[in-house]
Amino acid sequence: MSEVPASPAGPAWPEGRFAGRAAFRDVLVEGMACSARAGSRTLWLCDPDFAAWPLGERRLIEALDAWSLSTRSSPVAQLRLLGQSYGDMRLRHGRFVAWRSMWAHRVQVRVPASDVEALPSVLWTPEWVLQRVDAERDTVVATCESVERTRVSEMLHGWWQTARPAFPDTPLGL
Repeated sequence: MSEVPASPAGPAWPEGRFAGRAAFRDVLVEGMACSARAGSRTLWLCDPDFAAWPLGERRLIEALDAWSLSTRSSPVAQLRLLGQSYGDMRLRHGRFVAWRSMWAHRVQVRVPASDVEALPSVLWTPEWVLQRVDAERDTVVATCESVERTRVSEMLHGWWQTARPAFPDTPLGL
């Protein structure tokens, strides 16, 4: 795993190309932990169904807790999920569903209006982006490059504009 050297101003973000389910999960969790250390005000999680994501794992929830606490003084800090289907989320990722209920004021969840077949698998922060480029082999590319972060951000914002709310934080949406 190649990494960006830690600077006095922030964390060392994992960078490079990684392959395999374990590597995907490890880099994703490390990226979430780095976002907490950096105080990233916005996180985007995008995937057709989040089935391969470690959202139910304790270490990811700990990273989300750390992020929530590191940004608690920011009234605009938010986590945005964009996915095609959230049907199995409650069964597959129970810890995340419980975390989301507690932090519902910071979590927005939507489903795109169209082009869901082209929906990428991405974790985006203002400082870093992780994109799964081959879902079959769980190959991911992580980078701090501003050009790539901007490209992914614009793509996500484009889908977000026409997306509709989804996956309410309570089973009945109350």
